[in-house]
Amino acid sequence: MDEKYSALFTPWKIGNVEIKNRIVQCSMGGTSLFGWLEPCHFDKEAANFLLNRAQDGVGLVLPGMQCVRDTMGRRWLWQNKKMFKELADYMVEYHKTGSKLFIQLAAGFGRSMAVAPWMVTLNNNKVLGALAKPVIDVSYCCASASATPNRWQEDMLSRPMTVEEIHEMVDAFGKTAKLLREAGVDGVEIHAVHEGYLLDQFTIANWNHRTDEYGGSFENRFRFPVEIVQSIKRQAGADFPVSLRYSVVSKTKAWGKGAMPYETDFEEFGRDMAESEKAIKYLGDAGYDMFNCDNGTYDAWYWAHPPQYMPDNCNLEYVEHIKKFTDKPVACAGRMDPVKAAEEIAAGRLDAVAIARQNLVDPEWIHKILSGHEDEIKPCIRCHNGCFNMSKFKGTANLQSMDDSLHLARCALNPTTMQHNKYKIVPTRHPKKVAIIGGGIGGMECALVLKQRGHTPVIFEKTNELGGLYITASAMSFKEADKALLRWYERELKKNDIEVRFNMEINAPGVTKGSGLKTLADTLGLAMNQVMACGDSGNDLAMIQAAGYGIAMGNATPDVLAAARYVTDDNNHDGVAKAIETYVLKG
Repeated sequence: MDEKYSALFTPWKIGNVEIKNRIVQCSMGGTSLFGWLEPCHFDKEAANFLLNRAQDGVGLVLPGMQCVRDTMGRRWLWQNKKMFKELADYMVEYHKTGSKLFIQLAAGFGRSMAVAPWMVTLNNNKVLGALAKPVIDVSYCCASASATPNRWQEDMLSRPMTVEEIHEMVDAFGKTAKLLREAGVDGVEIHAVHEGYLLDQFTIANWNHRTDEYGGSFENRFRFPVEIVQSIKRQAGADFPVSLRYSVVSKTKAWGKGAMPYETDFEEFGRDMAESEKAIKYLGDAGYDMFNCDNGTYDAWYWAHPPQYMPDNCNLEYVEHIKKFTDKPVACAGRMDPVKAAEEIAAGRLDAVAIARQNLVDPEWIHKILSGHEDEIKPCIRCHNGCFNMSKFKGTANLQSMDDSLHLARCALNPTTMQHNKYKIVPTRHPKKVAIIGGGIGGMECALVLKQRGHTPVIFEKTNELGGLYITASAMSFKEADKALLRWYERELKKNDIEVRFNMEINAPGVTKGSGLKTLADTLGLAMNQVMACGDSGNDLAMIQAAGYGIAMGNATPDVLAAARYVTDDNNHDGVAKAIETYVLKG
């Protein structure tokens, strides 16, 4: 291992719990151990994913946020005793890895609930809302500190939570934490005085207009998260560690308007630094044992979920500043560079680094650092296409499909993430030579998958370089991760000894410009059902049909992976015909 990483692999403590290294897997929606937005249960897919990350070297794993009350079905987590029994059995195996697990418990979304159009209908139509209430109570899911506009549907107001509902939820946190500790879980993280979620909505003065004990003064606005940690310490034990997901500043200018990195002179509509300095000490004194920090709200979502155009380590200076005001350990999230994180930890300016999406695209990145092979780490390109693909336009609610809403934390570059039974790479029983037409992202991924399966792929590229249209797509200055991905593919092709023939254009059969598809098959001694055409623009379907058999597709990685599976093991044409129908005619 390069010594510049050494500080990442030193132990530290949260309360009385020792963590073996400074790497925290930050919570991601969809990796919830008890199901995501569905009736609570022990989720085996999430359990497998989290156990694998522990085996891959993460020191502290935080599963996806878990509302203490089900969004669908409305059952409290603590009422599902069977689930906690399954958890206890799981924790025995989990602790063999040496990693620690904190469950992230959430109060809810409030005005940040990503309402779909049908949810807006249920909320606005009292009759339909009442009929749906046993399954989903949209009014309750979106309830907030006060009547504030929903982030996704601006003309839909949240209703204020009642004091009775707050007390019931506070008690549920304590009951749930007690059961988690009994099941062997190492601690909990509270979600969240962070990103404008429900608890955050209570703490921010411009969002909380209450006149009861949960509104008005600083102490009243922070009463809800304070009562939660007190309930947990009282019911689960004073020594049971409780972390808090915390936004240092809100970076928010108004409802639906966030601040960009270059903006420094705006008036903060949410939590400013002066109040944050007071708040972090107050919350630490109340009982929180760690602060897992970044910035933003859903009105400024890109601070907590940094896309391509946000700078690396975008939250670091704010987190390092706020650390001066607490005696509890502080972690920083948000496009964190491991080298920079190690440097700051070694200097004592940071206690841990929280990394999320890199664990989706390349789960073995920690092993690669430890073994000195960091150049083999597949980079996250921060595209959000699989892990955070909500969709909103002016005047719309969240247009994300229900399937995507229920299955976040997938990855555009790694289809097996959270879908390991759906996208298996199974060794072939009958290895083949496979010609791949086009060396774009799709062609290179296809070649790597075929090689993993045991086939011998050959890429035919009409230019003198690999990458296809992705070279142009990655040209912008802020797309350094996309450029890094191209370099990663080129290295992987060389490492796997995959042949690439440059300056050879494959056209319609019989056209001699490099070689025709059928001529190519004849040259390589292949049947047509063994030839796969894979290009950035999808190629010409007529060419494929004229050739008789073959597969033409574009850049969608899951499709390429699935199509590679259809290179049949029994040398008949049915598998290829099925792939053409599924991934070309319907795709």
